[in-house]
Amino acid sequence: MPYPRRSVSTSSVWLAAAALALSCFAATMEAGAQELDLVERILGAKGDVQGGALIVRFPRTDVTVAVRDVPLPIALGLVSWTAWKNMGDNTVVMGDLVLLENEVNPVISALEEARISVAALHNHFMGEQPRVMFMHIEGVGKGTVLAEGLRNALSKTTTPKQLGAESPQAPLPLNTKRIEEIMGYSGINAGGAFKISIGRPGVISHGMEMTASMGLNSWSAFMGTDDRTVVAGQVAMTAPEVNRVIRALRNGGIEILAVHNHMLDEQPRIFFLHYWGSGTVEKMAQAVRAAFDEVQGPVR
Repeated sequence: MPYPRRSVSTSSVWLAAAALALSCFAATMEAGAQELDLVERILGAKGDVQGGALIVRFPRTDVTVAVRDVPLPIALGLVSWTAWKNMGDNTVVMGDLVLLENEVNPVISALEEARISVAALHNHFMGEQPRVMFMHIEGVGKGTVLAEGLRNALSKTTTPKQLGAESPQAPLPLNTKRIEEIMGYSGINAGGAFKISIGRPGVISHGMEMTASMGLNSWSAFMGTDDRTVVAGQVAMTAPEVNRVIRALRNGGIEILAVHNHMLDEQPRIFFLHYWGSGTVEKMAQAVRAAFDEVQGPVR
């Protein structure tokens, strides 16, 4: 005698499929987290997660840099950093390495061996002593292999390998509330400078949307006093925005130090401008705000 057929509801099939998909997703996420843990161990430094990426920083505390006899705090851009994001089968790494001139080519050779691409090599300052170069990098592959390659590259420099515990930040002799009012964004005491950083959504690279933590940001760092303020930073721009930003900064008496790329295959194309200015805190904040107003909102 034949057994009666049991009907399987469509909802049951969907629930089973959803459970399987969630299980696979959880396993992928766990594997990705484990790989990023290994990246930290290989690099010998702890990172922090921002915008879905692991950020590992290497401040160049071994080098004292001055511009026009003004010593630069680390917060004005003297930090090598790498951002790691697991994409399932692969991990993407992007970053910016702060290098002395004699370190540049040994690092390039080590990166080439590791199949990590050099996306750009250029200045961020003018007239600094000693001369400092900035190398932007990107790579796709197994995270542990990329981390080993980056560790080897950093070994060609005098970059400190371990991050020490952060010391308490001394109060800044700046009216930071007034800077925030003028700029329209909140900032932080980054150790010797008051730093404001904003992201720019809408840019795709390596199949993912770039975030502020992965380098797609505009930032400004203020140091000194209210009467004698130095400001430095960068602005992330599309091609039509470049000269509007230049005009805004020059109208405010701020110097343009460089305009260039940081990435290789981003869509749409993004350019980065680096600047330096000195004057009263009001004047500097107003000039930077005028430039930031030209690049507000998602990239179109």
